[in-house]
Amino acid sequence: MTERTVTDAGGADAAPTIGSIAEGRTRIDDIDATLRRLVADRREISRQVQARRATEGGPRIEHGRENEIIAAWSDDFGPRGVDLALAILTLCRGSLS
Repeated sequence: MTERTVTDAGGADAAPTIGSIAEGRTRIDDIDATLRRLVADRREISRQVQARRATEGGPRIEHGRENEIIAAWSDDFGPRGVDLALAILTLCRGSLS
C-alpha cells in the first residue's frame, strides 16, 4: 500500500494517495466502517445527553446547539454538509425509551 500525506498551503493534511482502485476501495470501506462506529458512538452519547437534560428539566432538543452543528458542517462541506448534519442529527435524536 502506498500512502503519502501531503500538507496543503494552509498546513492541513490532504487525503493520502492510492496506488490502485482496489486499494482505494479498501480504504473507503475502512473509512466507512470507522464512520459507522463514530456515528453509533455519537448516537449513544446524544441519547445520554438528552436523558440527562430531561432529568434536569430541560428540553430534549436544543435548537440553538443543533444550528451550531449544522453551521459547522455547512462551513466544511457546503449545502451537502447541511444534508449530512440533518441526517446525523435526526438519526441521533432517537427516542428516550
